[in-house]
This record gives sequence, structure tokens and C-alpha cells, in this order.
Amino acid sequence: MQSDCIILGGGAAALASAAALGAGGPRVTVLEKLDRVGKKLLATGNGRCNLSNTDMNPSYYGEAAPFVARVYEATPPDEVGAFFSRLGLMTAVEDGRVYPRTMAAASVLDVLRLGCERTHVSLLTGREVVGLTPSRRGGWSVQTADGEGFFAPAVLCAMGGSAAPHLGTDGAGARLMERLGHTVTPQYPALVQLRSPHPALRALKGIRTRAALTLMIDDRPHARETGELLFADYGVSGVCVFQLSRHVERALEEKRRVSLLVNLLPEVPDARFWLAARIAALPGSSAQALFTGVFPRLLAQTVLRQAGIAADDPAASLTPQSRDALAQAVAAFPLTITGTQGFSHAQVTAGGVSTDDIHPQTMASRLYGGLYLAGEILDVDGPCGGYNLHFAFAGALTAAKAIQNQLGV
Repeated sequence: MQSDCIILGGGAAALASAAALGAGGPRVTVLEKLDRVGKKLLATGNGRCNLSNTDMNPSYYGEAAPFVARVYEATPPDEVGAFFSRLGLMTAVEDGRVYPRTMAAASVLDVLRLGCERTHVSLLTGREVVGLTPSRRGGWSVQTADGEGFFAPAVLCAMGGSAAPHLGTDGAGARLMERLGHTVTPQYPALVQLRSPHPALRALKGIRTRAALTLMIDDRPHARETGELLFADYGVSGVCVFQLSRHVERALEEKRRVSLLVNLLPEVPDARFWLAARIAALPGSSAQALFTGVFPRLLAQTVLRQAGIAADDPAASLTPQSRDALAQAVAAFPLTITGTQGFSHAQVTAGGVSTDDIHPQTMASRLYGGLYLAGEILDVDGPCGGYNLHFAFAGALTAAKAIQNQLGV
């Protein structure tokens, strides 16, 4: 089967590029191995699909920032918004995060599908890509697991990373690119929960509290985040945890020590001063009572145990050493981190095809003509807040413009 462009994958970047390309007239074939397109897109943002942010500063993408900046020069953030507006999507903003007005990811998928259906785009599902070969006569041959063959002058690989393999992204795209000679950096789960063996966690399961987290690597501060912390029997979760998680697996693989210091009262500048004032304000109280109205009961008991203090000890009788230990438990509760919940729970992949192999102005491969890459398959990952989806859409639209230029449309 021949078309003008073949798009590998049926996720966010694939559908955006297909809709943009199809609007220009080329015949586009999308190959998705699952039974329908956009399954992972439906799961993003807890089903609400945080697709962008009002602050798209490339610095949020860490080491990939220079590459992302060039992509956003080629396709500015406003251009992504205009693309979805043309498709008919109305959006709403909460704390800088851009969502569909319906607060339903299905609305984003619906407008992308409609954009494809209105043009020369064929969405073929149940097509697992197993081979990609540059043709001697120019262009690309694509082979699927069922033995079917496809040919086009241009191919866009948007097969995703390794996060959420049950939604179709299992690293196959990176393996395909590696076989063609592209450099693929090690892949790690990102935006994912962290595991800790601390014995108190089972009792704290389900408790939420505002906290400031410091990620320690080899006993040195590496990154900090503040937000709602959720305790679980396996470890900790919450957006603040997700933001730090991209650093964890790589450090552990390098045999480095990883831990979290949890400030359970981040709004208090000095836990020692606060504790002294609390004891003075509650004369005759027990140590447990110092945290009444401050922490849930089980969390207060955990903090006291961490400091080696019995719940019914008189607060006024605490020694200076005990007060210091209690203040330390409040302001820097230690959690050894042994890993993450893995790709099966991760929202994003850190690592992938090296950006050194890609022209950011076009998303074209530096190794082959007519080959383009976009989305999570690349070694680019950002924080929570719409940054990963926006990069996927911006890269997809950048590639679509370059492919149109290649095809002369």
C-alpha cells in the first residue's frame, strides 16, 4: 500500500501530525498496533488531559532545554493552541494548566480524530510495525507483523516511549530506531511513584499532607519540590514525588544512595522555634497533643516514634536532645528510596532517541532523509503540567510542516 506519508503509532503526536498533514492534501496512513488509536491520550491527566501550560519555558525540560527551545522557535506555543482551536477544541485554564473545556481527555481525542477523518488520513489499527527499511528507490518501506507492506516517501515515527506498556508504548519505537543506527539513551520511568521500605508507611497508607521534599543523592541535595504528599504502603506518591522521580532510577542503577527528606511543615520557617512555642502554648500537654490540629493522629505518632519519644511523654519534660530529634523528624523525615513503581505506573519516559540525531527545526533524522521523529520516543521529558503533551504536539506540527515541504504541498 502506498501513501505520501506513513505515521508509526496512534498516540498524541501521531494524530496531531496526521491531522495537520492531511489538511494540506497528502495521503497519510497511520499504523497503530492496538485496536484503537489514542488509548494513552485518554488516560492523561487522570482523564482530564492537561495538554499545555501558559508558561512553556524550555528550561523546564532540563538537559533537553536547548533542543526544546529550537522546536518551540519552529512551532511556538501559540501555534499549538491555534491548531487545536481550528480543530474545534475549546480550552480552560486552571493554575496555568490548559485543559479541554469539557475537562475530558476524550474531547481532545475526538477533535484529533475528526481532523483526520475530514482529510486524506487512513487510521489503521491492529497493525504492529516490525520493520522499517529505507528503499533503494527513495522513500521508506514499512512491514507489519501480519506481513503487510507499506511504502511512502516520508515516515514519521511517533511510537512513544516505554511508560504504560498496557497502553501500547513498550519501547518498540526506540528499538526500531536503534536498529537503524540512531543513538538511544537508557530509558527510565518518570512522573512515577517512589518506593521506600520505611516500616511506618503501611500504617500511613492513604494519608495526604502538604510537604516539601528534598531528593538526596549520595547524601547531597539534588532537587526539591513542594506539594501534596500521599503515603502508600509501597512508598510515596503525589505530584511533588512525580516531579522528582525522573532522577531516581538512573541514580540507583549507578549504585548511588537515594533518599527523601520530607519537611512535614513547610510553612514553618524553623521547626525548633515552632516546637518551643507549641510547648509553651500547651502547658501540661502530652507530646502527642503537640500535633493535635496539625497532623493526622497516625502521622503524629509516626513522627514521635521517629524521634524516639512516647506519645504520652509530658511535652514540658522533653530534653533539649529530644526536642532537636522531634524538630528533625518534623522538618526532615527521612525515607530511603529503593526504586520506582516502574514503567507500568509511569506517565512518561526519561531517555530515548538522542536529540543529537534530530534537527529541531524540522524533527528530521540527521541520519536519513525522509525520516522524522516526534513525541515521547525522543530523549525529552518535562514536569507535570502539560509539558510533555505540549512537546509532543509541537514536535508533531513541526514535523508536519517539514514533511509538507518535502512533498512540495
